[in-house]
Amino acid sequence: MMRADIPGLQEFKALATARGGVFVSLYLPTSPLHPDANRIAFKDLAKDAIAQMRDGAVSERVIDSFERQFGALSGRIQESLDDNKHRLNSADPLEQVEEFWKSQAHGLGVLARSETNSLQTYRLPIRPLPLAEVADRFHLAPLIRTITSPLEIFVLAISAGGARLLHVVVNMPPARVPVAHLSDDPAETLDRPSIHVKAPRRRLQNREGQKILEAEYARTVHDAVREALAGRSTPMVLAAAEPMLSIYRAVNTYPHLIAEAIEGAPDHRSDAQLGDAALPILDRLYRNEVTGVLALYDALKPYRATSDVSRTAHAATAAAVDRLVVDLDRVIPGLVSDVDGSVTYSVSDDAETYSVLDEVARRALCTDARVLCARRAELPAGCALAAILRYAF
Repeated sequence: MMRADIPGLQEFKALATARGGVFVSLYLPTSPLHPDANRIAFKDLAKDAIAQMRDGAVSERVIDSFERQFGALSGRIQESLDDNKHRLNSADPLEQVEEFWKSQAHGLGVLARSETNSLQTYRLPIRPLPLAEVADRFHLAPLIRTITSPLEIFVLAISAGGARLLHVVVNMPPARVPVAHLSDDPAETLDRPSIHVKAPRRRLQNREGQKILEAEYARTVHDAVREALAGRSTPMVLAAAEPMLSIYRAVNTYPHLIAEAIEGAPDHRSDAQLGDAALPILDRLYRNEVTGVLALYDALKPYRATSDVSRTAHAATAAAVDRLVVDLDRVIPGLVSDVDGSVTYSVSDDAETYSVLDEVARRALCTDARVLCARRAELPAGCALAAILRYAF
């Protein structure tokens, strides 16, 4: 099974605000079927980063530290430009390294810095372009795309035949979520003999009694699922047929249950089929949110909304951005001041510059703005972003 490591917001903030020393950011597309190819691609990028450090006159002591870190992750000889001196010793966890390369998703991010002498890895459900960057901060654009894109949704399939909760992630097979106290067999709740008798015995009877028992079963499932999803903000879609679809909605208190549903009895649908049905719903949910933010942008401009990149950079630095819709596939090279957010644009994207749009998105995320990725056609004509401001700025 493929695994993904998507950083949470607090973890992302720590990465985004880290400064001091030399920062190396490596990103590569990977395949869960080709661990050796993944490892070779990583070693090639690591060599590229080492070469950049030597070109930038980074001290040999720092370079040696990075070579050891990259060698430990590769689990094999780390070939430097000088010799093959770095090997993992016999005490290193080679088995863990081998398992790591066998359990890749569709992309990998490796972040290392000289000040900590350690590295962080992120297995991503998206395929980033190969990149090796050495700078005074981490390059986080692929992680921004991961955090701000619609990547995951829960599916609750419920019927008289049982219930199952699935975690569906883009480009990965659905995984069943273990839910405590959630029985696969609801017969104990639904099949009570007393509801089928015709003579009144002050007990649950016929269809009226069946509705009460179905609501009781729905509450049992709901309580178990709500406990399993406590603290989550991931959307959830129901897969159910009537009347269970309406019954469950009536008892639901999970705030992120969406209005659209996978209709029809889920009993004869596999986990993969339910996942395939859920992903278009997730995309429509996200596109509707983008449309809503852009409609608000039209209503609030020019004082509480802007599509000007420089103004948005100033606002993001001052924590004045509330919502940001941005085309992260577009690159506007330059620098953004850490003091006031003023932008210095560049003719070309080189080692001294970065994408201004990525930096604006990074700062907006760090100040708890809602950031959404958009396609170029969705944004106002000729614009790379649209921002809703917290106050007139």
